[in-house]
Amino acid sequence: MHATIHQYRSPLGTHDLAEGALGAATLTQLGGQAGAVVTFWPDAVAAGEAAARRPAGTTWLDTGVYRVADVQSASDAAVYAQVTWFDGPRGAEQSAAEQRAGRERIWPAVRDIEGIGTTYALLAENRSLVVIGFTASLATVEAVQQAIMATELLPGEDPALLPGPDRVDLHRVQHAALPAPAGAR
Repeated sequence: MHATIHQYRSPLGTHDLAEGALGAATLTQLGGQAGAVVTFWPDAVAAGEAAARRPAGTTWLDTGVYRVADVQSASDAAVYAQVTWFDGPRGAEQSAAEQRAGRERIWPAVRDIEGIGTTYALLAENRSLVVIGFTASLATVEAVQQAIMATELLPGEDPALLPGPDRVDLHRVQHAALPAPAGAR
């Protein structure tokens, strides 16, 4: 499965770029008019074609195409979304370390928090990583952040390979029809 993220500025309705899509979510950043439309596609070709489409009436800022590297699901909660950006290019060793940290340390620390929904790890060709985590409430977002900060590195984790995210955005979910987690490859 692949995904596109179209970032925008200005109000956007619940429409998505989703003809032939597996699912989509429209996100609006808290405290502003910026947001993103995340759309899930069956393959790289469909995602690449979708990346070029931009409906009129909105100021489109940037578009990225990603492979869905990992999907973790605890519930169907999707009221808020935290989007965590690890900008690229990133080396193979750093990318592998970040993905391992997500799967083996961070997800086990947060998966049982009440209100946590599905989390998608999206990997671009240049190994930039975007993690989108859906939740039921702002309190859940805060509990997740606290749990992550309380984790200790696993044996073999190198802190030099884990400098942290480049930015973190918090969004209200305007619309969500998310694909089944089994579609990750």
